[in-house]
Amino acid sequence: MDSHGHKEDTSLAEVLRHGNLEFDQHLQRVLSNPAYFVTEKQSQEQRRQNAYDQLHNLVQEIGSTRDVATDLPRLFAVFDWSAVLATDLIPLISGHYNLASGSLSTLTDTDSAAPYLADLDDGSSVGVMLLTEYGCGSNIQFMQTTATWDGDGFVINTPNPRARKFMPSVGIPVSRVCVVGARFIDAAGVDQGVHLFAARLRGADGAAAPGVTITQLDHQPLVIMDNSVISFDNLRVERSAWLSNDLATIDDQGVLTWRDEDSRKRSFASAISQLTVGRLALASCLNATARASLYIALRYAAKRVVPLTPFDSPLMAELPHVRDTLLTDLAGTVARTIYGNAIKTSLAVSDLTSRDTVVSVMLAKHYIQLHALDTVTHCRIRMGAQGMFSANRVADYLGVCHAAITGEGDCHVLGSVAGRVLAKHLAGKLPPEAGVHDPADPGDRLSLFAARTLTIVEETQQYLATPGLEGRLAVIPEALELAEAYSAEETLQLLHQYSDHAEITAVRDVFALSYLDQHATWYLMRGLLDIAAVEKTKQQLRRALDNLADNLPRLLDAFGFTDEILGAPVLSEDLPAAWDSRCQDSRR
Repeated sequence: MDSHGHKEDTSLAEVLRHGNLEFDQHLQRVLSNPAYFVTEKQSQEQRRQNAYDQLHNLVQEIGSTRDVATDLPRLFAVFDWSAVLATDLIPLISGHYNLASGSLSTLTDTDSAAPYLADLDDGSSVGVMLLTEYGCGSNIQFMQTTATWDGDGFVINTPNPRARKFMPSVGIPVSRVCVVGARFIDAAGVDQGVHLFAARLRGADGAAAPGVTITQLDHQPLVIMDNSVISFDNLRVERSAWLSNDLATIDDQGVLTWRDEDSRKRSFASAISQLTVGRLALASCLNATARASLYIALRYAAKRVVPLTPFDSPLMAELPHVRDTLLTDLAGTVARTIYGNAIKTSLAVSDLTSRDTVVSVMLAKHYIQLHALDTVTHCRIRMGAQGMFSANRVADYLGVCHAAITGEGDCHVLGSVAGRVLAKHLAGKLPPEAGVHDPADPGDRLSLFAARTLTIVEETQQYLATPGLEGRLAVIPEALELAEAYSAEETLQLLHQYSDHAEITAVRDVFALSYLDQHATWYLMRGLLDIAAVEKTKQQLRRALDNLADNLPRLLDAFGFTDEILGAPVLSEDLPAAWDSRCQDSRR
């Protein structure tokens, strides 16, 4: 992986930002519209409706949905700023912009997609994708919903209760365009695997389409979603609704013919190609919530006085359990921002069906999202009681994290699959000979990261050689370790390319040393560090944290947030007055 043309005169803010500054600022204004403020008086149903109203406003303000869905920097920006400023939007953004509009824009011809995209473009219909089921969860190649050829189109059915679609957000009765995954059963009754079909799930009046049953699920405490269970009983869709991506044809007798053998192999990857985009978009937006949480928590900690004794009242930022935790999280978050931006840049010019592309995004989701959840959680806890309130945003970011981590496939499943692929791909690359490295030397740190990656590859081979379920289960812990080690090594290499920025160098040192400290026992057991080197690592880390603290103001400024746009009371110099003002605000 490289830095994709990094220039030495690039500002710190530009290094951390992916996309257009003007579009980011426009999104900030649109998503801060007070007409869509959430209030404590709103019921669950009112908040859901408010989210749909805000989505419609967003569509009107930023232009064509299909243009945003197919312009990845703008799509990622919509995810990021929605997560930071309008958390209730995230479940709707994913379905509308990415999964429905993205699939219709890229997987079928213009004429076939036009009737659906026209309604998605102006927000008169909301988009959603129906893939997961009770029985298969996110392992969608095993879905059971069927789409059977009936002479000039398809009839979609739910063959048994475990095949019901669970749990897209479609409970609110508004016009719906959906992309539904189903097994195509041809005229001869042959199962041709999973394909995608466009359909109108709800009409203009919000009523479910004939052949569709929608049952809204219970309240979710962490995030506002109108999750539902959907079943089909002879839902008919036109022949043109099939999203083939030009990989196959179906003749008038319902016989499917692949373009070539490669098309058959690419079919499933093509059908789920927008999931790859969605996985990275959700990873990106969680990293954005981590940056926002750190901005809020660290700026609050720099103001909050903590009376310890009758004579001593240090700032909260001086307490080691606050300072060290949040600064370490800051280094990990900035590092993953740079890593994620590199993946985003490569995705824009990649084949979404290629193994390398899919695996790189699986790795990114696993590596970024779990760290984001830890970071947001640490910020909430370190903020104490102030961290409990939606007004200070961090508590709401927790809900977004939990929702996104289980969206587009479980992180650990994706991480283990990607790690297994890596283990096969890197097999034969031998780890270095044992020998004590110097943790104070940046080059030695890179070698230690590489040694961990290749050693895990070598140790994983025994499980890959074991056939059957036993081997597949046994390899999971090693595969997850490999996914994390490989991503960390890639990230450290990227950080070295930004050595012209003192702030990134400070991040790099904390990132590398905290990783070595975390895995000190592993390195000791393999003779790559000794006791003296482990102690030196801890000493170096303390110095690196001090240096990062010195660079903290410039890093936080480069995040692109302001106290005003986030509006959290804890960011105010006068906390009591800020809370008084908020409580008396009639709009809330």
